[in-house]
Formats: sequence, C-alpha cells, structure tokens
Amino acid sequence: MRADWRVQWLWRVAKGAVAAGMVWLLLQQGVLDLGLLWAGSLSLPIVVVGLLCNVTMISLGAVRWFILLGSQGMRLPFAWVHGMTYLTVCFNLLVPGSIGGDALRMGYLLRQGGEERQGAAIFTILLDRSIGLYTLFCIALVAALANAPVLLAGLPSRILLLSLAVAVLGAPLFVLLLLWGADRWSSRLAQQGWQRILAQMGEAARRVRQVKGRLLVAVLVSALAQGIEIIGLWWIARQMGLASSAIDPFFLAAPVAWVANLLPIAPGGLGVGEAAFAQVCQWLQPVDAGVALGTPFLINRLLQIVASLPGLWVYLAARHQEPPAPPLCTDPRIPPMHVTRP
Repeated sequence: MRADWRVQWLWRVAKGAVAAGMVWLLLQQGVLDLGLLWAGSLSLPIVVVGLLCNVTMISLGAVRWFILLGSQGMRLPFAWVHGMTYLTVCFNLLVPGSIGGDALRMGYLLRQGGEERQGAAIFTILLDRSIGLYTLFCIALVAALANAPVLLAGLPSRILLLSLAVAVLGAPLFVLLLLWGADRWSSRLAQQGWQRILAQMGEAARRVRQVKGRLLVAVLVSALAQGIEIIGLWWIARQMGLASSAIDPFFLAAPVAWVANLLPIAPGGLGVGEAAFAQVCQWLQPVDAGVALGTPFLINRLLQIVASLPGLWVYLAARHQEPPAPPLCTDPRIPPMHVTRP
C-alpha cells in the first residue's frame, strides 16, 4: 500500500514536470506570452464574456446528463443534476487526471441508486462522456472539411483529417453494434459481483433503443454547449488581437486541443492543449497569426476553472446530505428496471 502511494505521487510529480516543461517551451517559442496573459486576465470584457460562456457550457452539460438520466427512468431533480455537473467539471480541472470528477459523481449517484440502478447509473455517465467526446469530433470534422484544401497540403494535417473521419464514421457503427448485441452479451453474463452490473448496463443499453430521440437531443445540446464555448474562445482571441474575423479555424483547433487535454501526460493537459491549439491554428492561418495563440486558450482554461468553482461548494454540501432517490419510471416507452437475482 505504501509503495502504491509513492508510485502515485511520483507519477503526479512527473506529470507536473511535463506540464512545467511544456509551458516553458511554449514561452520560448512565443506560443504563450506572459504579458498578453496578464493583460487578458485583467480585461473586464474578456473575463465577463469568458465566464458567461463557460457557465453556459457547464449548465448545458447538466441538461445533457439530465436527458440521459431520464432515458433510464431516473427522475432526479434538475438542481441536483446541475450541482453534480459543476462538481464534476471542477474536480476534472483541479484534480490530476481527467476522470476524477466523473468518478466522484458516479459515487454520489450509486449511493442512492440501489443494486437495481447501479448499471443504469454507470451507463448514463459513460454515455454522457462519450456524447461529449463524439460531438467534439463531429464539430472538428465539419471544420476540417471546410478547410480541406489547406489540410491536404501537409502530411500531419492529412493524418488529422483522416483520423477525424474515421472517428466520426466509426463510432456510430460501434454503438449500433453494441446496442444490437446488448441482449446477447448481457444475458450471458453471470449474475454476481461486477458481472451483474455489466448485465444491468446491457439493460440500460436496451432502454436507449426505446427512446432514440432523447439521444439525438442530448447530442444537439452537447453541440450547442461546445459551439458557445468555441465562439467565446474566438472572441477572447479577437479582443487580444490574435485572431482574424474567420472563426472556422477555431472550430477545428479548439476540439482538437480539448481532446489533447485528455492525454494523461500533464495535469489537466496543461501545455498540451495550448500546443495543439496553436499548431492547428498555424495550419489554417498565416504563420504569424499563430504566434501566442496558446495564450487565449490558457486564459479560457483559467476562466473555466473559475466558472466551475461552485462545484467545491456542492462537494462540501453533498458530504452532509443524502442525494434524493429517483421515483420509478412512468414513461411507457422505457422498460421498467428490475433486479436480477442469482
């Protein structure tokens, strides 16, 4: 146990060193500018608009999860779902690792779900994460196709375009295969321990097939949230004089950078996202337009942390409260939950 604790801390220190090295390198290359960072962080219009865009994005994320919970017949109060979403974003940004907040909200959801709801609870969180990621790929692919002549000029950008196309076209096929086989693989699992939870997740997948419209609405809400965030990022860059009137490069650069943030090589992807964002912008704009473009991305990252801070209050309050138990599903299109006993 003590050795595991030391390994975890060594890993965190290593990721912190990678982040520090990345930031130092970006400063040396001019991708980050401390003067612009300070000026942008103290600009009232940038702070206000940035916070509003980030708050809107987080709140729409709560709407998306609320829709997915409803698809499983879990009628939780929206205020609770909204608070848990802030808690998730806050811990994802502040705690090393990209799934800390998701693990925490999963724990709170499982506390009140009971055995018969464990699989559905886990399924909604995994589906929520997957929809958010898939929407990013879709937005990036549309922007990439709009800039295809430029991207096809270089090998790295061609690889990016091909990767986006494979992800966007391949993910729905995988999901359809998973939903089609849900009856088979869930019924063959043994009914004990973690295998029972997987069987319940199979039942949750079957429920989604009954209400496919809700899944589409969740995707549209996710696209709206991320679109608002990208527009806010472009506006910040415009206010700092680092972006032209063309906004489509940001609809490719921002999703790619946010996906890069998920790479577990630096805390929260610090430095990695900024580098990816600036690189894609340099592909799509004149070379000099990419200079210091990592700076507005870093400012938006800081504003996102500030916008998510209510999640800390939610965490402190939730420690002393029992989350509300959802009533039984009343939607006739959603099969009722049941406990499968061994």
